[in-house]
Amino acid sequence: MYQVIYGILKQVYLPLVPDILEGLPQGWSELLLDQNQVAECAKKYNMAAKPDAKNVKRRRSYSSSILKEWGHRQCTFGVARDIVNFAYECAVPRPSQLNNHYKSFSSETYGETNLEQMASIIDELRLGPSDVFVDLGSGVGQLVCFAAAYSNIKQAVGIELSPLPAGRAVDLSNYFKKIMDHFGKNCGALKLIHGDFLDPKFKKLITEEATVIYINNLAFGPELMLRITLELLQELKPGTRIVSTKPFGSRKRVTYRSTCDLSAISDTVQMRSLVNGVSWTANKVDFWLTTMVPTKLYKYYESELHKKKGHCERSEAGEQNQEHGRKKRKTELRLDSSVKKSNESGTNSARSRRLAFSERTLSSNL
Repeated sequence: MYQVIYGILKQVYLPLVPDILEGLPQGWSELLLDQNQVAECAKKYNMAAKPDAKNVKRRRSYSSSILKEWGHRQCTFGVARDIVNFAYECAVPRPSQLNNHYKSFSSETYGETNLEQMASIIDELRLGPSDVFVDLGSGVGQLVCFAAAYSNIKQAVGIELSPLPAGRAVDLSNYFKKIMDHFGKNCGALKLIHGDFLDPKFKKLITEEATVIYINNLAFGPELMLRITLELLQELKPGTRIVSTKPFGSRKRVTYRSTCDLSAISDTVQMRSLVNGVSWTANKVDFWLTTMVPTKLYKYYESELHKKKGHCERSEAGEQNQEHGRKKRKTELRLDSSVKKSNESGTNSARSRRLAFSERTLSSNL
């Protein structure tokens, strides 16, 4: 904590308000101070900054003309990143404990998405005041805090099953809120919860309230992926967006066999990925965006119904044509029979006339 206070004095206030720090010991910014020295520096700074602090309290914000981006109510990326990192250093003094806490090669494998990558995701999604961001498997909660600081969202919630990171998340949340308040920054509602996100008590939050769900599911096994899909994702409201490191859906068109798949009620596209976007590799890791679109399945069934209707109409038309053909052939046969009879009658009449003529000729000759 003392080193974080030292970092705030050195990184934020020294470049922007150096005159307030003139009373600090000479060369303080070049030394690695111990706790007593940092406490003395903080005390002298507070005394020098007291008049300005009263004005800040009255205005409820800092002056951007003096503190630049640190004086604005809304956090820029740099400010949000630094505040989250300050809170993280206070709450997680030994990060190696987190890596050793998780079981290797399991769905609990620990890995962090870097804040630069999260900022890219937030920018691409264009999160706003109506959005509720939910991180399923939020670890110590730094992404949730960053989303609350960087984007002007309504609420940010993280749910973590493992007790050690969940406990660190509570500490990080408290430090984050204090630092945000110290700089007079706006922040959406923030909540970090210890629990299993598959627990029915979280279902309303996830399926009805959330507008954006983040799942770092790259290490999730098939069984957990299936449970998430069946118990949560298939019940999400239309328009809900899911960001994941392993796609839940696909771009394939809906077929009869895929009507039960998540891809039948969603669209999945690839998002922007950054180099060094995650903690476990320097290479790019793919991020996927799945948007719930139930009308996709409705349209498929409408199309199939239309095809079936068209097939029936064609079948009826074919039967009518066949019936017309049968009637036509019957008429033609009747005509042929009449003509044949007429021809036979004419032939018999001619034969009779020839016989009668022959008989009359023979009689006269005799």
